[in-house]
Amino acid sequence: MEWGLGHASRCLPLLNYLINNCKADLVVAANGSQADLIRESFPAIKIVHPPSYTIRYHKNRAGTIARLAFSLPHLAQQIKAENQWLRDYALNNPPDAIISDNRYGFRHPSIPSYLITHQLAVKTPFGKAVDALVRKQVYRYIEQFTACWVPDFEKIDRSLAGELSHPAQLPAIPVHYIGPLTRIHAAEPGRSLPHLINSQLENGRNIQLLVILSGPEPQRSMLETKILEQWSKEPGKSLVLVRGLPEQVSGNQDHSHIQPELLLPNSWVINHLSSPDLSQAIANASIILTRSGYSSVMDLIPNHKNLWMIPTPGQTEQEYLANYLSKKGLIRTVNQNQLSLEEILSPNGHQQVPDR
Repeated sequence: MEWGLGHASRCLPLLNYLINNCKADLVVAANGSQADLIRESFPAIKIVHPPSYTIRYHKNRAGTIARLAFSLPHLAQQIKAENQWLRDYALNNPPDAIISDNRYGFRHPSIPSYLITHQLAVKTPFGKAVDALVRKQVYRYIEQFTACWVPDFEKIDRSLAGELSHPAQLPAIPVHYIGPLTRIHAAEPGRSLPHLINSQLENGRNIQLLVILSGPEPQRSMLETKILEQWSKEPGKSLVLVRGLPEQVSGNQDHSHIQPELLLPNSWVINHLSSPDLSQAIANASIILTRSGYSSVMDLIPNHKNLWMIPTPGQTEQEYLANYLSKKGLIRTVNQNQLSLEEILSPNGHQQVPDR
């Protein structure tokens, strides 16, 4: 599903394993920014383009909930369409196996098909009765796969997704907990990013606040605007904001996509960072602010202690994750309409959580 870059980024370590350890000949079905992200890491990989269905949120929480609810019949049609596309593709290009990241139509009755999802339990804003009905329909889709791979720890006390990945009742197919998937590698703090950060920010060696954005519009842009407006009124020592827009990166890798925000002091806005550069930026950051999407959770919780996460308004999965992880003491969270950079940057606002 095209909920953002997370579904593509968490596939990068899997693709790397299949290429380097299994010598697999891969074909990736992806569109837009997801295809751009995969192509950046694997320039030679073959990419095909399945039917696309872009999820767009409303400007407020209630509108987003309504839009998502009314889109369910359309999503069912798109699942049927992508399944037909896959069957047509397989007639001339039959794969040995199919791995689908949360796209329920990417399975074939005569080809082993594996679904990656952390969301076995579905959280809706309409209560447990509706949750159960939605889960029943989701399980109908899941149970048409050969097996389900859950990117989380099997033991509930270590789980990053909580009830989402550990529901009371599992699907009636084999379910394997494969551990978190992340493209982020541990990096030594303090190393410079000379090609990405100007000298004003000490070559990226010390980043006071690293903001990593992603997700559907208009909420992505709304959060970006809110952050930059607050920074302009009361700037801190250094801000690096990664916009999560790999499709706007220039193809010649001359970093012309990187531009200082001329009206904002001590800040740098970047459309996209490669996995190694993002890993280094994470290591160099004192505080990180991002959405509470599950891919961000897998990327950041093992690699950083001072995390603030903002759930996308109306995306109940992110709202659940933010509440669950903050109760475990792994992150701090704030609603988008209550965001205060002053609070986040204050000494009391970014105390480190205990070692895990």
